[in-house]
Formats: sequence, structure tokens, C-alpha cells
Amino acid sequence: MVLEARYDNHFSRPEDIDEFIGVLERFEKGELSSEEFRQFRLTRGVYGQRQTDVNMLRTKFPGGILNGPQLRACAAIAREFTRFGKGHVTTRQNVQFHFVELGNMPHALAKLDVAGSTAVEACGNTVRNITGCPYAGVSPTEPFDITPYTHAITRMCLRAGWANDLPRKFKMALEGCTHADHAQTAINDVGLRARVQNGVRGFEMFVAGGLSTSPRPGYRLHSFIPADEVLARVEATVRLFGRLGNRKNRARARLKYVMKTLGEEGFVAAYNEEVAAITAEGRLVQPLDLPADETAPASDPRALQGPRAAEDDAEYRTWLRTVDPQKQAGYSAVTIKLYRGDLTALQFEQLAELVEVFGDGTLRTMNNQNILVRWVRSSALPYLFARLREIGLADTGSNTIADVVSCPGAESCNLAVTSSMQLAAHLTRYLKNPGKSADSVELARDADIKISGCPNSCGQHHVAAIGFHGTVRHAGDGRQIPEYQLHLGGGFNEEGVEFGRHILKIPAQRSGEALLALLDLYRDEREPGEAARAFFKRVTKERVAAALGEHVIGMSFDNLREQDLVDLGQEKVFDVAIGRGECAA
Repeated sequence: MVLEARYDNHFSRPEDIDEFIGVLERFEKGELSSEEFRQFRLTRGVYGQRQTDVNMLRTKFPGGILNGPQLRACAAIAREFTRFGKGHVTTRQNVQFHFVELGNMPHALAKLDVAGSTAVEACGNTVRNITGCPYAGVSPTEPFDITPYTHAITRMCLRAGWANDLPRKFKMALEGCTHADHAQTAINDVGLRARVQNGVRGFEMFVAGGLSTSPRPGYRLHSFIPADEVLARVEATVRLFGRLGNRKNRARARLKYVMKTLGEEGFVAAYNEEVAAITAEGRLVQPLDLPADETAPASDPRALQGPRAAEDDAEYRTWLRTVDPQKQAGYSAVTIKLYRGDLTALQFEQLAELVEVFGDGTLRTMNNQNILVRWVRSSALPYLFARLREIGLADTGSNTIADVVSCPGAESCNLAVTSSMQLAAHLTRYLKNPGKSADSVELARDADIKISGCPNSCGQHHVAAIGFHGTVRHAGDGRQIPEYQLHLGGGFNEEGVEFGRHILKIPAQRSGEALLALLDLYRDEREPGEAARAFFKRVTKERVAAALGEHVIGMSFDNLREQDLVDLGQEKVFDVAIGRGECAA
């Protein structure tokens, strides 16, 4: 039984494509201004890029779930309409396609529609893609599967006027696991964590979390709400935001600023007003028709045929370290590491076949820009690894320090200062070839690195053990140095989230050496058994500055090198160019 038989994974409708074509034609005839068309296309998943002749298309996959037809649709879009033949998995469990000409957008949207996918409200002042724990339904620690609730909330909000004419974007996440917050509920406008109280399913509810330039942890609005009330209480929160959010200043328009303005008591009072209105309409309790719990899919004999990894294959044994057993005996959930979150058109197609042969016909994207294939028979793991190695997706570093997360950065985003994707590639090379720091890298294996090309935190640098965000320093005579602000000690825990501390700024060209020096500091000065994140949380700024001294440019610029004036992956002297931003990965 594949997942499509359990969940209706179809969120598209053909009328959306017809509407997009009609509005595009009006724009091309001059009947709509650029600003009017911009407002429309954003709510249809079409963003402007740094380059004037192309756009980004963002899809909407609730819970990060893609089936075989949807993967093949992504392959076709990447191959036919993008400049570089690839798609990009984001930290919101979406898939984005960059460098798409506007005239090709209707064709790309139509391919998604045929596969049941949509880009409606993937961008703009809307309820964005609702994310969910990728282990939902197979996690040994979950009280129940949160996937039906993820889909139900999506359907409630999708194309609803009250949910998609908001002061700013609105993000939600659902988590089922009790041992980890894979969905990052603590940094969303609404975060829901599965709980069972007195035998009743329900959720712990957090609100008004967020990152950007002023991160704020989610506020615990309810320690428990019955699952039958979750739709009403989410609606109340969205309606509160629509009514009280700042529509004049986008920089202060997120839900966290409503909380800041009203204070906790004022926010709760306003929320209770919305709940009371819904209750008066008789809609507080809205039971869901839940599917049966997940059961094993039918076995495909091809999963135990063809090439297989030897049991003593060192690379295979390392890869197995990141394979998770499911709560269903005899099955495993396999994380596939994506380099910078990218997949080629051919890899989309190959994955479609693999999930149909080895899994339940689906995969789930993850907010660390990887993908998870579930329902893999444990006996088939050596065969799956061999196939992944053939298609270039058998990297052994998933969920380790070498698994670097990055936003698209200055390669496409108007707001980006630096080329964050190039930094991700640069740091990955150093981590894979660390020389005398090899033991430091291994000791810090469980740490994570996240990169944003600007302070807005699309790469989630605030919540990483080691975070970087792009910035620029002026060295006089018109010279500009591309640098990265280093953040240390961020991450999630049982209480919610801790944000990393600002430490110092590192020139982009010196970041690889600086990272290894930082890891050497951890190796040399950690307490017995101390995890890397815990160390980076407590180490002083002064100690880090001393350890990284030679990799930092001083205030007098005495040690400035010509190379420091060039961003990673570039040849020309750095000249920061920031435009009107539309993209948030």
C-alpha cells in the first residue's frame, strides 16, 4: 500500500493554471502594472530573481511529501525550463526551480498540476507551505502520526481569503517525535507538537516564533489542546494576524511583532476573542476522518535484485550510521544527503523509480535540505546503497557537520549580500579534506552548519551550532570585503530553541581555515564528553577571537590581502549589490 492510498496528496486544480495564463496575458497587454502583476505572481509561487529576465518557481508540498509522479514532474521542469537543469530543496520542505523564463511558467505549473501539486500560496503574504516531521508515521517515539493534521490544516487555509491576504507570510510546522523537534516548531508562527493526555490525542501549541534579523522563540499558548480543536485554534491565530498585523511596515509585520506590541496577556486576549467567535459559530470542535495507521507496502522483488554493497564495504558501513530503524520491525528510514539541497533532472527521475521499488512510493523532503525514503526493507539496504552510489546520491555525511545547509544566496536572491552556496561548497571541501584537523572534524561530527547570504536567516544560521550570515565591510578607497558573521551555540532542545551568539566576522576567503581552527579549539578545550554545540554555547568570544586571530582582518586592515576582496566562486572584485527582495528560502 503506497502512501497515496492513505493520504490525498492532491492539492492542485486546473483552474489555477487558467487563471495564471489569463493574468499573464493581461500583464503582457499592459492592462496590469508591474506591481499589480507582482502581487499576483507571488501568491502563485513565482518570485523575481537578481537576474531580470528569469524567475524562481516555488512549489508547495505539505509535509514535504512527494510521490513518483510529482518527482517526475519536477524532473521535467528542471530539464525543460531551468537554465542549469536542477531543482533545489529548501528549508521549508519545498522544491524551488531557478532561472525560469516567465513565458514558461504556465507550462511548468501545468506539469505540477497534472501530478496533483500546486504552487498556489507558496510565496507572498500567505500561509506558506506547512512543514512536518519527515519521520511522521514511522517514528518509534511519536504518540501518533501528525501527517493527516498537516494536510487538513493545509486544505483549510489553501485558497481561503482570510488566510491569504495577510500583512506578511505565515509559517506553520507540526512535530510528532518526542525526542527531537525535526520540524522546528519553536521558530514558526504556529508550532504544534503531538501529545496524548488521558488517552486523548492533542497538541502542545506554540505561536509567534521566528528568525530573520530579530529571532524570537515560540510562546507556549497551550500546553494541550484536543486534536479536534486544532483547526479552529489555528484559524483563530491566522485571523488574529490578519486583523492586527502591521500592514504599513513589512519589516515589523510578522506575528512575533504582534506579540511584542500586545504583550503576552494582550495577545492571549485577542486570540481568545477569535476563538470565541469561531465557537459561537459552532466550529470549535472539528473532528477529522483519520486514515488507518501506516502498514507495510507490498514488497517489490526488484528491491532484492541487481548490484549490492558488500557487508564489509567501509563506505556502506559509514552510510548505515545515518539509517534510522522505523517503529515497524524490519523497516528503515534512509536519509539521502543532497549537496547544497540540489537535485538534477535525472536524479529526480531516478528517485521516483527508487521510492517505488524500495519504499512506499513517496519520499519526504527535510528542512536540512535532504530527503528521507521510508519503508525500506532492512534486507534491501545494501541494494539501495548500491543504486544510490550509481546515481551520485550515496554521500555518507547526512545529518553530520559535513551536511551544510545554505540559502540560494547572491546566485539568485536580490537581498543576498554574499554567495552563500559557494561558502557551503567551500566549507564542505575543507570538512572532507581537513588534513591535521581530521580528528577535530570527527569529534564535532554531530554539530551542524547553516549559512545565510544575508542577515534574514533563510538558511537558519541562528539555530545552528555553527552559523554564518553574509555581510560586507568597507576598507576605504571603495574597497569592499565579503565577510560572514559567525554565530555559535544555536539549536533546538526539549525547552524549544536557543539562538546562536554573534561572535566575530570572518572574510569569506578565509572561512575554511577559520572553521578548522574553530573545530581544533573544540578538540583541545572541550570538557570530557562535551558535545560541540554545548561547547560553542559556553566558549567566550574572546577565546574564539584568539584562536581565529590569523583568519580575521583587523581594524587597521594591515593583514588585508587582495584575495580578500573577492567573494568565493567569483573572479571580479566584490561589489555588493542588493535589490528589492522577494525570496525567502
